[in-house]
Order: sequence, then C-alpha cells, then structure tokens
Amino acid sequence: MHRFYVEHPASAGKTAVLSPEESAHAARVLRLRPGEEIVLLDGQTLWSAKLEVVNDRACEARVLSALPSPEPCAKVTLIQGLPKSDKLEWIVQKATELGVWALWPVEMTRCVARGGKDSRRDRLSRIALEAAKQSGRAHVPQIEPAQAFRQALEALKKDPPDLLLTAWEEERALPMSRAIADFAAQHGRPGRVAVVIGPEGGIAAEEWEALRALGAVSVTLGPRILRTETAGLCALSVLWAALGEM
Repeated sequence: MHRFYVEHPASAGKTAVLSPEESAHAARVLRLRPGEEIVLLDGQTLWSAKLEVVNDRACEARVLSALPSPEPCAKVTLIQGLPKSDKLEWIVQKATELGVWALWPVEMTRCVARGGKDSRRDRLSRIALEAAKQSGRAHVPQIEPAQAFRQALEALKKDPPDLLLTAWEEERALPMSRAIADFAAQHGRPGRVAVVIGPEGGIAAEEWEALRALGAVSVTLGPRILRTETAGLCALSVLWAALGEM
C-alpha cells in the first residue's frame, strides 16, 4: 500500500490533506483514484486512510484507523563524525531504515569534511523522510545541522541519554553487545541511547576523554576496521540484536 507523509497530526474520522508534492506524486506518478486506500504517517503514528479527492495540488483522504508501528524499543541518536563526499546521505538513508531516532552530524578533530549549508540539511531531511516512508515507519528522524564537537558535548551534558556508547578503534576488550547486556542487567532496557561514530580518521584521544567524562562506554564493533559509513549501521544492528529487536 502506498505511503504518504502529512505535516499535521492525523486522527481517525478526520480529513487529511496531502502536500502539493505528495499530491502530485499520488495523482501524476501513481495515478491513484478516489476510493483507493493509502497509508499516512504523521511523525508519530501510521494511519490507514481512503482517498476522497485526488488532484495534483491537494489530495484529501479520510483517516480510518491507526496501524501498528514498527518503531523500535529505544530512541537511538547516532552522533556521526562528518564523512567525506556524499557518504552522509547513505548513512542517513540506511540509519533511518534501521530505526534511528535522530542523527547529529558532528565536526571532529580528524574530519576532512566540514559542515555544509542549510540546503544540504534540507536534502538530508528529505532523504530521511523518503526512507521512513519506504520502511513503513511512523517517525521521521530529526537530522540536526552539522555542529562542532563541543556543541554535541554540551547537548549530551544538558540532556544525557540512558546509555552513551562510543565505537573507538582503540577499544579491544568490550564488545558493544556485551556493554548493552551489562547495562540492561543492572539498569533494565535503556529507553534512550546515543552512539558516537568517528569520521574516516577516527576519534581523537582528547575527544574520547571528553566523552568518557560524560559517562561514555568505549566499545568495539569487532576485530576488523570498518569504514565510517559502515560503523554506524553496524552499531545500530548490534544494538537492536542485543535488545531483542532482530
């Protein structure tokens, strides 16, 4: 069933109006007709709906009922050291498919790339939206503007997650899966998790020390060296497996 995003919260029995972009896609590309059922996501809930008005400017649909959502058991923020070229687009797309809650691109000491313009953030947000629709999610991850490492530290200090994990190449002893299991055994399943992934050059020692001061746990993702665009996705997969989501 085709999925569409609506900007305002929906509710059963009400009429939802698709944006001009979504309406054009429904009318011109998919050639949908009144009476056909679709799925709406509003950032919080998935809804079944039936099209009542179809045109390329403002399609209208009657909201029928809420649908089960595949949102994972924890809200995970991926703190990603800025990678080179267009790798961040790949990371945003795949991390959204894997259930990430939010993504913070961060300028770190060993980054080659630097923060881009707001237009790039807009593009990344559109990629997250399309990936959320494709994967049947209700929530569209928040893609933050590229920020300095110190800003990310301040944000973590102000609103700390239940569990802060850092995939650091110097760590050899503690697998990520064991760190999650140890936390769950002592404190129960974490509701909010943040995972820090370094850029191509890795996490600098002084950055790790700053993270450790905030209570971060240093973990390994295995004996092989992973590319930065692989490491975050691997970490999400390990996390969900450790929490029984996979």
